Amino acid sequence: MNQAVLGLTLTYVALAALVLAIFLLTRLPVWIKFAFVLTVSGFYYLTFYSLQGMLGWPTQQTLPDQFQLMASSITEPDEEEGTAGRIHIWATAFIDNAPAAEPRAYELPYDLDLHSALEAALKEQRRGNIQLGKKVEAETTDEIAKDLSKYGETREEIEFFDLPDPEVPEK
Repeated sequence: MNQAVLGLTLTYVALAALVLAIFLLTRLPVWIKFAFVLTVSGFYYLTFYSLQGMLGWPTQQTLPDQFQLMASSITEPDEEEGTAGRIHIWATAFIDNAPAAEPRAYELPYDLDLHSALEAALKEQRRGNIQLGKKVEAETTDEIAKDLSKYGETREEIEFFDLPDPEVPEK
C-alpha cells in the first residue's frame, strides 16, 4: 500500500476518534452531531477521489514541452461501444536540460496523427534508439478551421526524434 494512502487513512481514523470523543463529552444538539458525521464521512470520499494522481492514474495535465518517451498505450475509438479513444504516454520531462527523477503518465484524447507518430517512435525505440518528444504548434488547415467545437484553440502536435549522439570533448 502507498505510504501516503496509509498516512491519510490513519489521519482520518484519528479525526473520527476525536469527533467521537467530542460527541460523547458534549451536549450538542443531535442535528449538529449528525452534520459533523456527514461532513467527516464526505471528506473520506473527497480525499479518495482527489488523490487518484498519487495512486498511479495518468494525469490530465498537458505534456511537457520536451520529454523522453518511455512507453505508450493507444486505445482506438470504437463507434459501436461509443468510446472516444485514449492515448496514454509515459514520459520523463526535462528540467534544466536534465531528465526528471521519475516518469509520469499522461492521458491524451485520441488523435490519428499522434497515433501514427507514436507507432513510428516506438518502432525506433525497439531498435535501440532513445526517443525524445517535442511539442510544436500545428498548422491550421481548412478542416480544423471548419470544426467550430475547437474554435479559438491552438492545436499542438508532438514530434518524435532520436536522442542526439553525445558531443565528445576536443583533445
